[in-house]
Amino acid sequence: MPDLTYGIFVAGGVYIAMLVVIGFLSRRARRESTLADFYLAGRTLGPFVLLLTLFATQYSGNSLSGFPGQTYREGIAYYMSVTFMVGIVTGYLLFAPRLYRAARAGGLVTPSDYLAVRFRSPVLNYLSATIFTVALLNYLLAQLMAMGHATAGLTEGRIPYWLGVIGGAAIILLYELLGGMRAVAWTDALQGAVLVGGLLLAVGLLILEIGSPAAVLRQVAAVAPQKIQSPSLPLCLLWLSNFLLLFLGAPLYPQAIQRIYAARSLHDLRKAMATMALLPHVAITTVVFIGVAGIALFPVADGFNADQITFKVLAYLVDHQPLAYVPVIVIMIAVVAAIMSTADSCLLSLSSILTKDFIGRARGLDGADELWLARIAPLSSISIMLLVTAVAVRPLSSLWGLLVIKFEILIQLSPAFVFGTLHDPDDPGGYRSRDVLAGLIVGLTIALALYGTGQRQLYGVHAGVVGVAANYATCWLSHRLRGARAVPEPVA
Repeated sequence: MPDLTYGIFVAGGVYIAMLVVIGFLSRRARRESTLADFYLAGRTLGPFVLLLTLFATQYSGNSLSGFPGQTYREGIAYYMSVTFMVGIVTGYLLFAPRLYRAARAGGLVTPSDYLAVRFRSPVLNYLSATIFTVALLNYLLAQLMAMGHATAGLTEGRIPYWLGVIGGAAIILLYELLGGMRAVAWTDALQGAVLVGGLLLAVGLLILEIGSPAAVLRQVAAVAPQKIQSPSLPLCLLWLSNFLLLFLGAPLYPQAIQRIYAARSLHDLRKAMATMALLPHVAITTVVFIGVAGIALFPVADGFNADQITFKVLAYLVDHQPLAYVPVIVIMIAVVAAIMSTADSCLLSLSSILTKDFIGRARGLDGADELWLARIAPLSSISIMLLVTAVAVRPLSSLWGLLVIKFEILIQLSPAFVFGTLHDPDDPGGYRSRDVLAGLIVGLTIALALYGTGQRQLYGVHAGVVGVAANYATCWLSHRLRGARAVPEPVA
């Protein structure tokens, strides 16, 4: 196979330079020294940038390795995963338009800001901020570790794992400190374009080399007929649980909520969401096709992890397709770009929560504090990145074990946003903090209890989904009982 290392170094250097230039340009575009300008780009994201930053954030490096790997294991039936990503976009519509209006009216910056304004409960505010922090720490740690493995693998060990972690963290921190959300959104737009281009290039090269999708399926039927069979009932139940987990949980990622806040207008937000609903059909179809092509090319593949099938297919293309050298390098850079686009968003959201929800509320926020908090925001980003990088360089398995439950607990905040946005804060018929807290405590208790006893799934349903079902039921029941106890005042 031709040596890709030199090309990867050159392309990677050009890509990093572009990120830094974008960081400087976004710094020049800053309008004021406020939290809203640093963390929300002054609420000026138009539909195109909003679409690409949402896309780049939603599709991490797992899209180019995990999805083809699962397809390689389970077969063509894994195409059902396209519903997961469409479900995420649909999940936004449960609360996003109403949340956008509340964010504009109340000047909200963090997701917990909304809960503080809507329910006026310090307990709920700090509990939600803690849940968001745990979820984001997991995500950021996972991306930095993936970045280290990706750089070490793509350069065949010439860049060691630890240097990939530290170097990637430093680059992300640099352009984020320069431009805040503006820099993150603009670089996400570049990374999203690279990701889409990489996926389409991969599929185009595969079709040229091994044939059309129909021809590939015929090859799979010949060498691995079990990979084109209908899924079993337990697998369908598991996929349904996965759908609910992503449908209710993924839109609650703080970086996703803050992009709702950052939209220039509700019209722009709706336009970006409408286009986002179409992208999974392109993105998931391409990565599933890579996995199916892997089945046809390597029906018996001992000695390697299925998650490496993307890189094994790319190596095959370089060996057999003379025109594949440059496109394969672009695809490999797209893998790193997808990881970075998720990591930078996690860091920015973590910094905003630490600055506004913990430090700001502890001080008691007023106009003077707003300027002071805007000045310390970069220090929050630096502190978080130093901490997570130190863990990623030498990951602690016990900490990792605690953090993998992020979705199981993050999804428990769904009723707070869905039910909360149905009513205004002063509406006497609306949900109150006691309703949401009761549901949240019940949901967290069930999810953590199941998870702690080793029951990550109950009859194919995730512990978090079981918990959130009880959460919604408790929240609704508390609201109904409180309404039934209320005695209407006599009319004069």
